[in-house]
Amino acid sequence: MSARSKNLWTLLGAAVVAAALGLYAYFGVMRQDEREQEKKLAAERLVQPVSRPDGGTELVRYDRLLVKANGDTTELGRLPDQSWVINRPLKAAATVRTAEDIIGTLQYSRVKGTVEEHPSPEDLKRFGLAPPAVEVTASADGVPPLTLRIGAANPFNDTVYVQREGDPKVYAMDRVARTSLEQGTFDLRDKEVVGVRDLGVTRIDVHGRKHSWTVARAPGQPYGFSRPAAEPADTAAISAWLSELHGFKATHFIDDSPAERKRTGVEKPEVEAVFERGTTETVHVRVAGGKTDSGPAYVLREDQFGVTLAEVPRGAIATLDKSPAELRERNVVRVKPEDVARIRLSSGDGALVLERERPVDGGPESWHLRSPREALADGFKVSSLLYALTSLRAEATDEKLPTDPGKTGLGPGARTVTLEGSTGNALAKLVVGGTSSKPAGTFVRDDRGQVVIVPQDRIKALPRRAEDLLPAAPPVVDADAGI
Repeated sequence: MSARSKNLWTLLGAAVVAAALGLYAYFGVMRQDEREQEKKLAAERLVQPVSRPDGGTELVRYDRLLVKANGDTTELGRLPDQSWVINRPLKAAATVRTAEDIIGTLQYSRVKGTVEEHPSPEDLKRFGLAPPAVEVTASADGVPPLTLRIGAANPFNDTVYVQREGDPKVYAMDRVARTSLEQGTFDLRDKEVVGVRDLGVTRIDVHGRKHSWTVARAPGQPYGFSRPAAEPADTAAISAWLSELHGFKATHFIDDSPAERKRTGVEKPEVEAVFERGTTETVHVRVAGGKTDSGPAYVLREDQFGVTLAEVPRGAIATLDKSPAELRERNVVRVKPEDVARIRLSSGDGALVLERERPVDGGPESWHLRSPREALADGFKVSSLLYALTSLRAEATDEKLPTDPGKTGLGPGARTVTLEGSTGNALAKLVVGGTSSKPAGTFVRDDRGQVVIVPQDRIKALPRRAEDLLPAAPPVVDADAGI
């Protein structure tokens, strides 16, 4: 064997030994250390993971809570739709986020150390655990319940003293745990007493001193008004209104009684609303302003959890008594821009006719002016015009608008805008009338034949001459300018 071969075999052997040592260090030492660390971290948890049938583990998903804090004893339960309900001391909806924060604190909090192995009764008093400041019991089917008692704070290391049911030891935990768990009945109670969840609402009935209306829909379909008149509603606007109602949270709960209902005036409310979710849920909300204009408003809410009487900010009255004009479907043209193949605009010079050209080979499309003369139109100007027409919205108004052509200017000689499809069929037609003073704008007859008011500046922007739709002329260059 040559010297070169011996050197290669020596290097190979050294590499094998090094690899073996590396594997031993990783699997024999490092992985063992990692497993020990994992065991240590698991042991520090308040809640030990439970085994799954596939051999893995998962956190305990508690669905019942008993919270004793701030002089209250509150019993909560999770419903099938993942919401939470208070069952004691009253029947009421619970704040989902607060309840879930308690569950999360129990699942992820860790014990920082043992303070006392065998505490005496005097020790428990000194640690604030006899009696505890907070006591939380969490339970779920198939697992033992967990009861955690929280005592006084240790200001030197920002911890609190805790004790688990069935374990005599006193432990230290991060002080923030007490903040999450120390919740009284008011803290745990759902404060959203005016609004409802948007999901699944099929009917809304509003009766107020200013407005009265009804909208309804089939599940998953857009809303439509049935009162005061049958017409389309703006589903997005209704969803935004429902979200706005959530902002009026209860600032104080009142024990419901005939005397309190009379005092607050909720039996003769300024506005009331009924929200229906199919046949499964009905929520009735009544809001009254009380005796003073500067005081709070009062809400009487009846839902699946029972009856709630509460104070809310006074703005809830005006927000609930929503004008139907702001919730109507206010699009003036109900056409998709891509469906428009021809645009006809009447003007003082006759008619402006624009036609879209789509090459069969898939090349870029273009717009052409067909009348009053043939010319290639400015694609940007025509696209802007089409967007302006299809995005045009009527002003919201509760006023009953006139229909007399003498007052609206919507007579036979009024200016028109017609959008046509590829077969020449009329997709939409607008008739532009005169000026309105209240509300300010321009009278227009929309594509459903209704008289509406639109912003005047949007109408003024409509082209009147062929030059308004053609590319800008190139600037004239003076040949003698540089001499």
